[in-house]
Amino acid sequence: MTIDTGRICEILSSAHAAGRHNLFEHECYEVLQAIGAEAAPSSLLIARDERPTAADLERLSGDKVVLKIISPDITHKTEARGVRIVAREIGAVEAAFELMLREVPETYARYLENHRGEIPPGLAGRRGRSLEQHLAGRLTGVLLCSFVPPDSHGFATELFVGIRATSEFGPIISAGLGGVETELLAQQTREGAAVAIAPTGTVDGDEFFQLFRRTLSYERLSGAMRGSRRLVDDGTLVRCFQAFTDLANHFSVMDPETNFHLQEVEVNPFVATGGRLAPLDGVCRFEPAATRPASRPIHKLENLLKPDSAAVIGVSEHSRNLGRIILANMLSAGFPPEQVHIVHPKAHTLDGVNCVATVRDLPKKVDLLVAAVGAYEIPALVDDVIEHDKANTVILIPGGIGEKQGSGALESRLRRRIREAHERSDGGPLVMGGNSLGVVSEPGRYDTMFIPQSKLPKARTAPPQPLCFISQSGAFIVSTLSDEPWLNPAYALSIGNQIDLTAGDLLAYLHDDPGIDVFAVYMEGFRPCDGYAFAAATERAVANGKKVVFYKAGRTTEGRSATAGHTASVAGDYAVCENAMRQAGALVAKDFGEFSDLLRLALTLGDKVVDGNRIAAVSNAGFEAVGMADSIRPNGAELELPAFSARTEEALLKILADNRLDGLVDVRNPLDVTPMTGDTAFADIVAELLSDPGIDAAIVGIVPLTPSLQTLPAGEGHAESIQSPDSIAQRLPRIAGASGKPVVAVVDAGPLFDPFAKALRAGGLPVFRSADRAVRTVCKWLDVNSYGADRGV
Repeated sequence: MTIDTGRICEILSSAHAAGRHNLFEHECYEVLQAIGAEAAPSSLLIARDERPTAADLERLSGDKVVLKIISPDITHKTEARGVRIVAREIGAVEAAFELMLREVPETYARYLENHRGEIPPGLAGRRGRSLEQHLAGRLTGVLLCSFVPPDSHGFATELFVGIRATSEFGPIISAGLGGVETELLAQQTREGAAVAIAPTGTVDGDEFFQLFRRTLSYERLSGAMRGSRRLVDDGTLVRCFQAFTDLANHFSVMDPETNFHLQEVEVNPFVATGGRLAPLDGVCRFEPAATRPASRPIHKLENLLKPDSAAVIGVSEHSRNLGRIILANMLSAGFPPEQVHIVHPKAHTLDGVNCVATVRDLPKKVDLLVAAVGAYEIPALVDDVIEHDKANTVILIPGGIGEKQGSGALESRLRRRIREAHERSDGGPLVMGGNSLGVVSEPGRYDTMFIPQSKLPKARTAPPQPLCFISQSGAFIVSTLSDEPWLNPAYALSIGNQIDLTAGDLLAYLHDDPGIDVFAVYMEGFRPCDGYAFAAATERAVANGKKVVFYKAGRTTEGRSATAGHTASVAGDYAVCENAMRQAGALVAKDFGEFSDLLRLALTLGDKVVDGNRIAAVSNAGFEAVGMADSIRPNGAELELPAFSARTEEALLKILADNRLDGLVDVRNPLDVTPMTGDTAFADIVAELLSDPGIDAAIVGIVPLTPSLQTLPAGEGHAESIQSPDSIAQRLPRIAGASGKPVVAVVDAGPLFDPFAKALRAGGLPVFRSADRAVRTVCKWLDVNSYGADRGV
C-alpha cells in the first residue's frame, strides 16, 4: 500500500498557510484516508458563524451524529464538554450545536483555571471572563461526524496508534490499549504488555506487529483473551502499522527532501467496526522541515584512534597537572616521543618532548591534539586549530562546556564554529568532548586519560581484550576498570558532551572492526537522531557477531536531572531507548551490577552457540539449587529447566552409583549433588549435562567449603590445591572449553575462596558469587541471543 504523500503535503501546507502547526480533527481524518484508512468516519465542519442544515445531515450515515468542538486552544474535548452524540435529526443537531457554542468556552475556562499549566500560549495571562471570551472568539466551529458503532464494548476494546518525533531516535511508532487504560496498565503490567514502541527507521509494519503481539491490546483484539472474540485480523493491523511507519519516515528527518516534519500523529482510539479499524479521534502536530547540518568528517576517526602524530596543550612546566599526567600516560603507553609536541609559551622541552609556543607554530598538521586547558581558553584554541589547519582531530578535556549553568553560550559558539569548519572541503577537525576524561587506544599506542597509573595501574605488557568502551562518563570507565581489574580494553573512549563526535559515529565506524568482539556502552543522552544511528550501528555490529552491552542513565525524573548537570546531554525517553536497543540486539542492563555481569558473559562466552533457553542447573548445596529454580523468570524473560534425556539420566545414575552417591541424590533439574560429591564426580556430572541435546547451557554452583572438593591454594594444614589437574578448578574449565555450550560458574563463599574463583576465571569461565544473580544474568543473555537469532541478527 502506497501512501498519498502529495495529498498529505497539501493538507499540511494549507494548515501552515493559515498560521497553524496542528491539524483539526477532520484534517487528521483526511491524512488517515491518504495513508489508506478504510473506515474513517464521514465528517463535515460547520463554522461557528454558520448553522447545520438538513442537507448537511444527508451527507452523513447512520441513525446518530457526533458533534465535536473544533478550536486551536481546546485539546481536551471531554473536559470541555465538547463532544455530544444526538439523533440524526436537524432539530436535535441544531439544539446541540447552539448549546455547545455557549457552554464549551465557559466549561473549558473553568478547567484551565484549575490546570494553569495547560493554558495555550495565545491565552497566557487571561483569567475568568476574559479567558472565557477569548476561548469563545477563537472557536473554529463544530465537526459533524457519522456515529461509528463499535463491534464490542468494555475493557481493552479500543486501540491507540501514534507516531512521534523524538530528538534522539527520530520518529517512533507506538501502539497499545486506547483511552486511559494504557497509562494505568503501563504502571501495573509486565514490560511491553501495555504499549509496543519502536523507532520507525528500524522496523516495518510486520516487524512492529511482532512487538505488538506481546501486548494486552493484541490479546483482546485477536480473541486470545478469555471470553473475547477476534475483532480485527492480523493483516489489518500490519497494514495499519506499515502505513503509520511510512508516514513517519517520509515526513521526518529520515527524508531530506520533505517540506514538513510531523511532530506527532495519534489516533486514540481506533475501534473495530465490521472487522475494520475506525478512527474516532485524531491529533496531528507538524513543523516546517529544518535544514540539515553539514556531515562530520567521520573518516578522520582513523587519525584519532591510531594517530601517527600528536600534540598536547596544557602541560605544566613545574607541577604534575592534568596535562602533565596525560603526557606521561601517552609516553608510557608507547607513543613515540619524537612524534609528540607540547604547546607551551615558554618551555623548550618537557619530559624529553619538544615544545612550540603556539598552535600555529606546530611544524606540521598533527593527527591528534589533546586540549587540557580551561573551558574559557577553548574557543580561541579551536579558532586557531581551524584557521591554521593544524589538527585532524581534537580531544577537549575540560568540563564547563554546556553541562554547567551559564555555559550554554560557550557551547553554542563552539558548535557553530565546528559546523562551519565541517563545510570546508577537507571537513575541518573532528572534535571529541568536551568534558572528556580522555582516550585509551591500545592499537594507537596512546593513553590520554588524566588518571595517574599509581591510582589505576594498567597492564601494559598484557595483550588487550577485544573490548571497546564507549562512555559519556569517563568516571564510569575508570571506576569499572578499577572494580574489575581483569578488564583490559583495546579502546576506552570517553566522549563527554558530544559537542561534535557522537556515540553513533564511533559505533558506526567500529562496528565491523576485527579486533573488537564486545562494545560496553554507558550513555546519558544522544544528540539529535544519533540514538537512531547508534541503534542501527548496534544492529550491524550484532549481525557481525559482536556483543553490545548497554546502560542508559536518566530513567527517572531525578536521573534525567542529574545527567543534565553532568554531561549537558538531554536524557531522552528511556522506554524508547530501551526498546530500540533491545530490538537492535543489545544486552540492555538495568543497573551497574547487571552491566558488569553482562559484560563478563559477553567477553567470556562470545564463542559459544546459543540455541535456546533450556538450562541445566547443578549445585552441591540444596539452597543454591532451590534459589536457581526461583530465579528463572525475571522481567518477562524466562529460562526452562527441562527434564534430562533418558540417556543423560542413565549416565548420571551410573556416576552417582560409582561414587556411592545414589542413595543421596535424585536425578532432576535443578540437580542437587550434595556436599559429598568430589572433584571427579562433580566434573563428570557437568560433562554429561552438557552432552544432553535438550540442554542449551549450564549453571554450575559450587559452595567450596565442603572438604570433598579441592578449592584452596596449596598450603599448610590441608592437602588441597586448586592447581592440581584433578581439582574442580582445573577440570571444570577444560570441560566447558570442550563444549560449544555456555557454562557459568557460581562460587558462593567469602574472600578465602577468591583464589578459587580467580582460577576458574583464568580458565575462561564467567564466575558469579551468588546463584540468583547468575541465573538472572544468564536469563537475559539467552533471551537476547534467542531474540537476535529469531530476527536473523
